[in-house]
Amino acid sequence: MKRLIIPAGLIASLALIILSGWLGYQSVTWSLPTARSTPRADVTTVRVTRGDVRQMLTVPGEVVPARQQQLGFSAGGRLVELTVRPGDMVSQGQALARLDPEPLKLALAQAQADFEVKQTALKKLQAGPSAEDLAAATAAVIDAQTDLENAKYNLVVVQKSDVVSKNVRDREYEHAWYEGNYGDYLKKYERGEIDKTRLDVEWNNLMTAKERLDTARTQAALALSQANQKVTNAEEKLRKAQSQLAELKAGPDPTDVKQAENAVQAAELALKKAQADLAGATLVAPFGGRVLDVKAQAGDMASANAAIIELADLTQLEVQTTVGQEDVNLVQSGQSATLSLDARPGETFPGKVNRVVPKRASTQGAVTYTVFVALDQAPPGLLPGMTADADIVVAERKGVLTLPRRALRARANTTVSVPVLQGGQTITRSVKIGLVGDLNVEILSGLQEGDQVVTQQ
Repeated sequence: MKRLIIPAGLIASLALIILSGWLGYQSVTWSLPTARSTPRADVTTVRVTRGDVRQMLTVPGEVVPARQQQLGFSAGGRLVELTVRPGDMVSQGQALARLDPEPLKLALAQAQADFEVKQTALKKLQAGPSAEDLAAATAAVIDAQTDLENAKYNLVVVQKSDVVSKNVRDREYEHAWYEGNYGDYLKKYERGEIDKTRLDVEWNNLMTAKERLDTARTQAALALSQANQKVTNAEEKLRKAQSQLAELKAGPDPTDVKQAENAVQAAELALKKAQADLAGATLVAPFGGRVLDVKAQAGDMASANAAIIELADLTQLEVQTTVGQEDVNLVQSGQSATLSLDARPGETFPGKVNRVVPKRASTQGAVTYTVFVALDQAPPGLLPGMTADADIVVAERKGVLTLPRRALRARANTTVSVPVLQGGQTITRSVKIGLVGDLNVEILSGLQEGDQVVTQQ
């Protein structure tokens, strides 16, 4: 059998072609997103695990009583007794101070009397006129009518009296005679039949007659004016009597009733206040606690609603903090917190956010808002004014896929490229980040538990 002989050059050419094809295949494979580099033996990785991610907000604060009150009297007066001093423990209902009650008793008696007067007036108004009131009003109308008739009759009498008619007429006749007589003597004087002295006598007689006429007219006018005024007064008296009778028959005016009701309500409020003021003449503790401050002493004059005693319940303490405007929307009631007290170094105490005050804490400096953090259990010896730091958990994810925050730099809710060691090779994966905590980062997609993320090559 004849053997086939292949030239050595051809064999070399085939080998070169096969090697080139294999290298080209490998180049294409390594260029894909899932495998872009050769394996390395010196890479450092961190494992994807399942755990908790927490975002913390640390703020300084101060211990304050959750229940604290400034106590004072609702009414002013002289402080006759003060039974406590700063630091004293008091129980609920314990008497702490007392005002002189005598002025308050007098004010109560006056308020009671005023209320009763106003109430009686209202009841009388609502009941309407009594038979006696109607009879009296009717009699007043009859009396006024009689007075008017008498006044009119008196006017007629005055008009016909000597003072008004005869005296005036007599004086008018007298004045007219002397006026004519003086005219005659004036002509005689002009003719030279009498001298000036005689003419003056007649002139004086005329002036005397004129004065008597003026007096008579004045007396007549005065008599008529007085008579007419009596008629006018009688007519007004009759009008008022008739109006009052009509009002009584019509019943109470709704406006008057409303005003009387308002007066009773005001008097009742004043009475209740006077009663409360007297009852509050003894200042009692509204809750058990410790006296923080006493701002007066026996014998002082206490103003109404002025703080006399400051009381706090030291069994209910909380930490008051301030949060900046850029973080306050992250804080909500019920969030967990860890408290560190300067008075108890090395210890931490659990708590919860109690409330967020939606009002700027101060008008000066940075914009901050007050946040109160309640202690789950206050440690012994904790006092108001002690300083503290609160670590508030503003966001938390439990039992999620996590990576240490040092393993990658990423912002919350973003997608990043992450190198992963797989089958001895470093590949790149697109990973979606969720919550970025203080220590860990939440992995939403792109990685699985147990994956090894390359941190250093």
